[in-house]
Amino acid sequence: MKNKVLLSLAAAIIFLGGGYGLYVWLGSMQKDPPKRTAKPQKMAVKTQNANPSTIEAEIITFGRVESEQPVDIVAEVSGKIRENVHLQVGQSVRKGQVLFTLGKETFELGLQAQKSNFMREIAMILPDMKIDYSSRYQDWSNYFANLEVEKPLPKLPSYQSEKEKTFLATKGILTSYYNLKAQEATLSKYVITAPFSGSITEVYLQNGSVAPPNGKVLRLAQNSQLELKVPVDTRDVHWLKTGTEVNVATEDDSQKWIGKIARIGDIVNPATQSLDVYVKIQKGENPVYAGMYLRATMQGGTIKDAIEVPRRAVFNDNEVYTVKNDSILHLQTVQIKKSNKETLIISGINEGEKVVTEPLINAYNEMIVKVLEEEKSSQTSKTLSVK
Repeated sequence: MKNKVLLSLAAAIIFLGGGYGLYVWLGSMQKDPPKRTAKPQKMAVKTQNANPSTIEAEIITFGRVESEQPVDIVAEVSGKIRENVHLQVGQSVRKGQVLFTLGKETFELGLQAQKSNFMREIAMILPDMKIDYSSRYQDWSNYFANLEVEKPLPKLPSYQSEKEKTFLATKGILTSYYNLKAQEATLSKYVITAPFSGSITEVYLQNGSVAPPNGKVLRLAQNSQLELKVPVDTRDVHWLKTGTEVNVATEDDSQKWIGKIARIGDIVNPATQSLDVYVKIQKGENPVYAGMYLRATMQGGTIKDAIEVPRRAVFNDNEVYTVKNDSILHLQTVQIKKSNKETLIISGINEGEKVVTEPLINAYNEMIVKVLEEEKSSQTSKTLSVK
Protein backbone atom coordinates (compact mmCIF):
# COMPACT_ATOMS: atom_id res chain seq x y z
CA MET A 1 0.00 0.00 0.00
CA LYS A 2 2.81 2.35 0.82
CA ASN A 3 4.58 1.63 -2.49
CA LYS A 4 1.44 2.53 -4.46
CA VAL A 5 1.30 5.98 -2.83
CA LEU A 6 4.95 6.68 -3.65
CA LEU A 7 4.49 5.58 -7.26
CA SER A 8 1.42 7.91 -7.66
CA LEU A 9 3.35 10.88 -6.20
CA ALA A 10 6.33 10.27 -8.49
CA ALA A 11 4.06 10.04 -11.55
CA ALA A 12 2.39 13.40 -10.69
CA ILE A 13 5.79 15.11 -10.35
CA ILE A 14 6.98 13.69 -13.67
CA PHE A 15 3.76 14.86 -15.40
CA LEU A 16 3.93 18.43 -14.06
CA GLY A 17 7.62 18.75 -14.86
CA GLY A 18 7.10 17.51 -18.40
CA GLY A 19 4.23 19.99 -18.95
CA TYR A 20 6.31 22.92 -17.76
CA GLY A 21 9.25 21.89 -20.00
CA LEU A 22 6.92 21.66 -23.01
CA TYR A 23 5.56 25.18 -22.22
CA VAL A 24 9.08 26.67 -22.05
CA TRP A 25 10.09 24.96 -25.33
CA LEU A 26 7.05 26.20 -27.21
CA GLY A 27 7.53 29.76 -25.81
CA SER A 28 11.16 29.87 -26.99
CA MET A 29 10.03 29.11 -30.53
CA GLN A 30 7.64 32.22 -30.67
CA LYS A 31 9.26 35.41 -32.12
CA ASP A 32 8.72 38.86 -30.52
CA PRO A 33 6.53 41.24 -32.62
CA PRO A 34 8.46 44.08 -34.27
CA LYS A 35 8.57 47.34 -32.23
CA ARG A 36 6.98 50.45 -33.76
CA THR A 37 8.65 53.87 -33.34
CA ALA A 38 6.14 56.62 -32.36
CA LYS A 39 6.16 59.62 -34.68
CA PRO A 40 6.58 63.02 -32.92
CA GLN A 41 3.35 65.08 -32.80
CA LYS A 42 3.53 68.69 -34.06
CA MET A 43 1.79 71.43 -32.05
CA ALA A 44 -1.02 73.03 -34.06
CA VAL A 45 -1.11 76.86 -33.88
CA LYS A 46 -3.44 79.55 -35.19
CA THR A 47 -1.80 82.50 -36.93
CA GLN A 48 -2.64 85.88 -38.36
CA ASN A 49 -1.00 87.17 -41.52
CA ALA A 50 0.60 90.54 -40.71
CA ASN A 51 -0.27 93.48 -42.95
CA PRO A 52 1.15 96.59 -41.21
CA SER A 53 -0.82 99.75 -41.96
CA THR A 54 -1.89 103.07 -40.47
CA ILE A 55 -4.47 102.47 -37.74
CA GLU A 56 -6.75 105.08 -36.18
CA ALA A 57 -6.55 105.13 -32.39
CA GLU A 58 -10.19 105.05 -31.29
CA ILE A 59 -11.25 105.28 -27.66
CA ILE A 60 -14.69 104.31 -26.37
CA THR A 61 -15.70 105.04 -22.82
CA PHE A 62 -18.92 105.44 -20.85
CA GLY A 63 -20.06 108.14 -18.45
CA ARG A 64 -22.97 110.18 -17.14
CA VAL A 65 -24.39 113.51 -18.22
CA GLU A 66 -24.18 116.25 -15.64
CA SER A 67 -24.66 119.98 -15.45
CA GLU A 68 -21.73 122.04 -16.64
CA GLN A 69 -22.14 124.41 -13.69
CA PRO A 70 -23.93 122.79 -10.74
CA VAL A 71 -24.28 125.17 -7.80
CA ASP A 72 -24.87 124.44 -4.14
CA ILE A 73 -27.38 126.91 -2.70
CA VAL A 74 -26.16 127.87 0.76
CA ALA A 75 -27.93 129.62 3.62
CA GLU A 76 -25.40 132.27 4.59
CA VAL A 77 -27.34 133.09 7.75
CA SER A 78 -29.19 130.91 10.23
CA GLY A 79 -32.94 130.56 10.15
CA LYS A 80 -35.92 128.26 9.74
CA ILE A 81 -36.44 127.23 6.09
CA ARG A 82 -39.76 128.25 4.52
CA GLU A 83 -40.01 126.95 0.97
CA ASN A 84 -41.56 129.00 -1.83
CA VAL A 85 -41.15 126.17 -4.35
CA HIS A 86 -41.38 122.53 -3.45
CA LEU A 87 -37.87 121.50 -2.40
CA GLN A 88 -37.57 118.14 -4.12
CA VAL A 89 -35.25 116.56 -6.67
CA GLY A 90 -36.34 117.28 -10.24
CA GLN A 91 -38.20 120.50 -9.41
CA SER A 92 -37.67 123.10 -12.15
CA VAL A 93 -37.09 126.75 -11.24
CA ARG A 94 -36.67 130.03 -13.13
CA LYS A 95 -33.86 132.53 -12.80
CA GLY A 96 -34.69 135.04 -10.05
CA GLN A 97 -37.48 132.91 -8.59
CA VAL A 98 -37.57 132.82 -4.78
CA LEU A 99 -36.59 129.32 -3.69
CA PHE A 100 -37.07 129.71 0.04
CA THR A 101 -36.84 132.22 2.85
CA LEU A 102 -35.36 132.00 6.33
CA GLY A 103 -37.06 133.16 9.50
CA LYS A 104 -35.97 136.79 9.76
CA GLU A 105 -38.47 138.42 12.15
CA THR A 106 -36.08 138.86 15.08
CA PHE A 107 -33.27 140.21 12.93
CA GLU A 108 -35.66 142.54 11.06
CA LEU A 109 -37.03 144.02 14.29
CA GLY A 110 -33.50 144.62 15.55
CA LEU A 111 -32.66 146.42 12.29
CA GLN A 112 -35.73 148.64 12.59
CA ALA A 113 -34.70 149.56 16.13
CA GLN A 114 -31.27 150.62 14.87
CA LYS A 115 -32.89 152.70 12.11
CA SER A 116 -34.97 154.44 14.75
CA ASN A 117 -31.77 155.37 16.60
CA PHE A 118 -30.31 156.63 13.33
CA MET A 119 -33.37 158.81 12.75
CA ARG A 120 -32.84 160.26 16.21
CA GLU A 121 -29.18 161.00 15.42
CA ILE A 122 -30.16 162.82 12.23
CA ALA A 123 -32.83 164.80 14.08
CA MET A 124 -30.27 165.88 16.69
CA ILE A 125 -27.86 167.37 14.12
CA LEU A 126 -30.51 169.36 12.24
CA PRO A 127 -30.42 172.38 14.62
CA ASP A 128 -26.62 172.62 14.28
CA MET A 129 -26.88 172.20 10.52
CA LYS A 130 -29.37 175.11 10.35
CA ILE A 131 -26.99 177.42 12.20
CA ASP A 132 -23.52 176.35 11.04
CA TYR A 133 -24.33 174.88 7.60
CA SER A 134 -27.42 176.77 6.55
CA SER A 135 -26.87 175.99 2.86
CA ARG A 136 -26.95 172.30 3.65
CA TYR A 137 -29.83 172.31 6.08
CA GLN A 138 -32.56 171.75 3.50
CA ASP A 139 -30.81 168.68 2.04
CA TRP A 140 -30.48 167.08 5.45
CA SER A 141 -34.00 168.04 6.43
CA ASN A 142 -35.37 166.34 3.28
CA TYR A 143 -33.23 163.31 4.03
CA PHE A 144 -34.71 163.03 7.51
CA ALA A 145 -38.22 163.32 6.07
CA ASN A 146 -37.57 160.38 3.74
CA LEU A 147 -36.36 158.05 6.47
CA GLU A 148 -38.69 155.14 7.32
CA VAL A 149 -37.80 152.20 9.55
CA GLU A 150 -39.53 149.67 7.27
CA LYS A 151 -37.83 150.82 4.06
CA PRO A 152 -34.21 150.61 2.86
CA LEU A 153 -31.97 153.39 4.05
CA PRO A 154 -31.60 156.14 1.38
CA LYS A 155 -28.16 157.34 0.36
CA LEU A 156 -26.64 160.06 2.56
CA PRO A 157 -26.45 163.58 1.14
CA SER A 158 -22.90 164.20 -0.06
CA TYR A 159 -20.89 166.58 2.10
CA GLN A 160 -19.52 169.66 0.36
CA SER A 161 -16.65 170.64 2.64
CA GLU A 162 -14.08 169.13 4.94
CA LYS A 163 -15.69 170.97 7.84
CA GLU A 164 -19.07 169.35 7.14
CA LYS A 165 -17.35 165.95 6.79
CA THR A 166 -15.65 166.39 10.16
CA PHE A 167 -18.93 167.40 11.75
CA LEU A 168 -20.76 164.32 10.49
CA ALA A 169 -17.90 162.04 11.56
CA THR A 170 -17.76 163.40 15.10
CA LYS A 171 -21.51 162.96 15.47
CA GLY A 172 -21.22 159.29 14.45
CA ILE A 173 -23.53 159.73 11.46
CA LEU A 174 -21.20 158.02 8.98
CA THR A 175 -20.55 155.07 11.32
CA SER A 176 -24.25 154.52 12.00
CA TYR A 177 -25.12 154.80 8.31
CA TYR A 178 -22.63 152.17 7.11
CA ASN A 179 -23.47 149.83 9.99
CA LEU A 180 -27.11 149.97 8.93
CA LYS A 181 -26.25 149.36 5.28
CA ALA A 182 -24.30 146.26 6.32
CA GLN A 183 -27.29 145.04 8.32
CA GLU A 184 -29.55 145.60 5.33
CA ALA A 185 -27.19 143.50 3.20
CA THR A 186 -27.42 140.72 5.79
CA LEU A 187 -31.24 140.98 5.78
CA SER A 188 -31.29 140.36 2.02
CA LYS A 189 -29.60 136.99 2.66
CA TYR A 190 -32.78 135.73 4.33
CA VAL A 191 -34.43 135.54 0.90
CA ILE A 192 -32.78 133.03 -1.48
CA THR A 193 -33.47 133.24 -5.21
CA ALA A 194 -32.40 131.01 -8.12
CA PRO A 195 -29.20 132.33 -9.80
CA PHE A 196 -30.25 130.68 -13.08
CA SER A 197 -32.97 128.54 -14.61
CA GLY A 198 -32.50 124.86 -13.94
CA SER A 199 -33.56 121.89 -11.84
CA ILE A 200 -32.95 120.79 -8.26
CA THR A 201 -30.64 117.76 -8.23
CA GLU A 202 -30.00 117.39 -4.48
CA VAL A 203 -31.88 118.47 -1.37
CA TYR A 204 -29.86 118.61 1.84
CA LEU A 205 -32.36 120.32 4.20
CA GLN A 206 -36.13 120.04 4.10
CA ASN A 207 -38.84 122.64 4.61
CA GLY A 208 -39.11 123.53 8.29
CA SER A 209 -35.52 122.63 9.11
CA VAL A 210 -33.25 125.18 10.74
CA ALA A 211 -30.37 126.01 8.45
CA PRO A 212 -27.04 126.69 10.17
CA PRO A 213 -24.85 129.56 8.93
CA ASN A 214 -23.28 128.60 5.58
CA GLY A 215 -25.25 125.34 5.56
CA LYS A 216 -26.00 123.70 2.18
CA VAL A 217 -29.74 123.53 1.45
CA LEU A 218 -29.94 122.24 -2.12
CA ARG A 219 -28.02 121.79 -5.38
CA LEU A 220 -29.17 123.46 -8.57
CA ALA A 221 -28.10 122.39 -12.07
CA GLN A 222 -28.51 124.19 -15.37
CA ASN A 223 -30.52 122.16 -17.86
CA SER A 224 -29.32 124.19 -20.82
CA GLN A 225 -25.62 123.55 -20.24
CA LEU A 226 -24.95 119.82 -19.98
CA GLU A 227 -21.78 117.84 -20.54
CA LEU A 228 -20.77 114.19 -20.53
CA LYS A 229 -18.12 113.24 -17.97
CA VAL A 230 -16.20 110.10 -18.97
CA PRO A 231 -13.07 108.41 -17.52
CA VAL A 232 -10.10 107.71 -19.80
CA ASP A 233 -7.09 105.61 -18.80
CA THR A 234 -3.97 107.66 -18.18
CA ARG A 235 -2.17 105.59 -20.84
CA ASP A 236 -4.60 106.81 -23.51
CA VAL A 237 -5.20 110.44 -22.59
CA HIS A 238 -2.28 111.56 -24.76
CA TRP A 239 -4.32 110.55 -27.83
CA LEU A 240 -6.94 113.21 -27.03
CA LYS A 241 -7.04 117.00 -27.22
CA THR A 242 -9.64 119.68 -26.57
CA GLY A 243 -11.89 120.48 -29.50
CA THR A 244 -11.84 116.92 -30.85
CA GLU A 245 -15.23 115.79 -32.17
CA VAL A 246 -16.92 113.01 -30.20
CA ASN A 247 -19.73 110.67 -31.22
CA VAL A 248 -22.14 110.29 -28.31
CA ALA A 249 -24.86 107.64 -28.16
CA THR A 250 -26.97 105.53 -25.84
CA GLU A 251 -25.82 101.96 -25.22
CA ASP A 252 -28.34 100.59 -27.73
CA ASP A 253 -27.56 103.29 -30.33
CA SER A 254 -31.21 104.37 -30.37
CA GLN A 255 -30.23 108.01 -29.76
CA LYS A 256 -27.13 109.80 -31.01
CA TRP A 257 -25.49 113.20 -30.62
CA ILE A 258 -22.35 115.04 -31.65
CA GLY A 259 -20.07 116.55 -29.03
CA LYS A 260 -16.64 118.07 -28.59
CA ILE A 261 -14.03 117.62 -25.88
CA ALA A 262 -14.37 120.75 -23.73
CA ARG A 263 -11.56 120.01 -21.27
CA ILE A 264 -9.42 117.22 -19.89
CA GLY A 265 -8.95 116.87 -16.14
CA ASP A 266 -5.53 116.74 -14.55
CA ILE A 267 -6.36 114.86 -11.35
CA VAL A 268 -5.99 111.07 -11.49
CA ASN A 269 -8.64 108.90 -9.86
CA PRO A 270 -6.52 106.66 -7.57
CA ALA A 271 -9.01 103.77 -7.76
CA THR A 272 -9.24 103.55 -11.57
CA GLN A 273 -6.03 105.35 -12.63
CA SER A 274 -8.05 107.41 -15.07
CA LEU A 275 -8.59 111.08 -15.87
CA ASP A 276 -11.98 112.70 -16.40
CA VAL A 277 -12.69 114.02 -19.89
CA TYR A 278 -15.60 116.46 -20.30
CA VAL A 279 -17.58 116.40 -23.55
CA LYS A 280 -19.85 119.31 -24.48
CA ILE A 281 -22.93 117.81 -26.17
CA GLN A 282 -24.46 119.78 -29.03
CA LYS A 283 -28.22 120.07 -29.32
CA GLY A 284 -29.82 117.55 -31.68
CA GLU A 285 -33.11 115.89 -32.44
CA ASN A 286 -33.07 113.95 -29.17
CA PRO A 287 -33.15 115.72 -25.81
CA VAL A 288 -30.35 115.19 -23.30
CA TYR A 289 -31.05 114.93 -19.58
CA ALA A 290 -28.75 115.11 -16.59
CA GLY A 291 -27.97 111.64 -15.26
CA MET A 292 -28.15 109.81 -18.62
CA TYR A 293 -25.58 107.02 -19.09
CA LEU A 294 -24.00 107.45 -22.54
CA ARG A 295 -21.17 106.12 -24.67
CA ALA A 296 -18.51 108.44 -26.08
CA THR A 297 -16.47 107.42 -29.12
CA MET A 298 -13.37 109.60 -29.50
CA GLN A 299 -10.87 109.57 -32.33
CA GLY A 300 -7.26 109.90 -31.25
CA GLY A 301 -4.17 110.00 -33.41
CA THR A 302 -2.88 107.55 -36.01
CA ILE A 303 -0.44 104.70 -35.50
CA LYS A 304 1.78 103.92 -38.49
CA ASP A 305 3.15 100.51 -39.51
CA ALA A 306 1.10 98.66 -36.91
CA ILE A 307 -1.15 95.63 -36.70
CA GLU A 308 -3.91 94.65 -34.31
CA VAL A 309 -3.76 91.30 -32.56
CA PRO A 310 -5.76 89.61 -29.76
CA ARG A 311 -4.49 90.42 -26.28
CA ARG A 312 -3.79 86.72 -25.70
CA ALA A 313 -1.21 86.75 -28.51
CA VAL A 314 1.21 88.87 -26.45
CA PHE A 315 2.98 87.47 -23.40
CA ASN A 316 5.76 88.66 -21.08
CA ASP A 317 4.45 92.19 -21.72
CA ASN A 318 6.01 92.59 -25.18
CA GLU A 319 6.71 89.22 -26.83
CA VAL A 320 4.92 87.23 -29.52
CA TYR A 321 5.56 84.07 -31.51
CA THR A 322 5.78 84.17 -35.28
CA VAL A 323 6.06 81.19 -37.63
CA LYS A 324 8.99 81.06 -40.07
CA ASN A 325 8.96 78.85 -43.16
CA ASP A 326 5.44 77.72 -42.27
CA SER A 327 6.70 75.45 -39.50
CA ILE A 328 9.31 77.02 -37.15
CA LEU A 329 8.36 79.10 -34.11
CA HIS A 330 10.27 82.33 -33.70
CA LEU A 331 10.22 84.41 -30.48
CA GLN A 332 9.96 88.11 -31.31
CA THR A 333 9.86 91.35 -29.30
CA VAL A 334 7.27 93.98 -30.28
CA GLN A 335 6.24 97.47 -29.19
CA ILE A 336 2.73 97.91 -27.77
CA LYS A 337 1.34 101.17 -29.11
CA LYS A 338 -2.18 101.01 -27.67
CA SER A 339 -4.22 98.71 -25.47
CA ASN A 340 -7.86 98.04 -26.26
CA LYS A 341 -10.40 95.98 -24.36
CA GLU A 342 -9.83 92.80 -26.39
CA THR A 343 -6.93 93.66 -28.68
CA LEU A 344 -3.50 95.28 -28.74
CA ILE A 345 -2.06 97.49 -31.45
CA ILE A 346 1.61 96.57 -31.91
CA SER A 347 4.51 97.44 -34.17
CA GLY A 348 7.74 95.63 -34.98
CA ILE A 349 6.19 92.96 -37.21
CA ASN A 350 7.11 92.85 -40.89
CA GLU A 351 4.78 92.47 -43.84
CA GLY A 352 3.69 88.87 -44.45
CA GLU A 353 4.88 87.44 -41.14
CA LYS A 354 2.57 84.97 -39.47
CA VAL A 355 1.77 85.99 -35.89
CA VAL A 356 0.55 83.29 -33.49
CA THR A 357 -2.77 84.49 -32.10
CA GLU A 358 -3.19 82.18 -29.11
CA PRO A 359 -1.22 81.35 -25.97
CA LEU A 360 1.06 78.31 -26.30
CA ILE A 361 1.92 75.83 -23.54
CA ASN A 362 5.48 74.47 -23.29
CA ALA A 363 6.44 76.23 -26.51
CA TYR A 364 10.00 77.32 -27.21
CA ASN A 365 12.03 79.14 -29.85
CA GLU A 366 12.57 77.18 -33.12
CA MET A 367 9.99 74.59 -32.16
CA ILE A 368 8.41 72.72 -35.11
CA VAL A 369 4.67 73.45 -35.36
CA LYS A 370 1.74 72.96 -37.68
CA VAL A 371 -0.04 76.08 -38.91
CA LEU A 372 -3.83 75.98 -38.87
CA GLU A 373 -6.08 78.19 -40.96
CA GLU A 374 -5.00 81.81 -40.67
CA GLU A 375 -7.19 84.35 -38.94
CA LYS A 376 -8.20 87.43 -40.88
CA SER A 377 -6.03 90.42 -40.02
CA SER A 378 -7.86 93.47 -38.71
CA GLN A 379 -7.12 96.72 -40.54
CA THR A 380 -8.87 99.15 -38.30
CA SER A 381 -8.55 99.83 -34.62
CA LYS A 382 -11.02 98.26 -32.27
CA THR A 383 -12.08 100.20 -29.25
CA LEU A 384 -10.88 100.80 -25.75
CA SER A 385 -13.78 100.33 -23.37
CA VAL A 386 -13.41 101.95 -19.93
CA LYS A 387 -16.12 101.23 -17.39
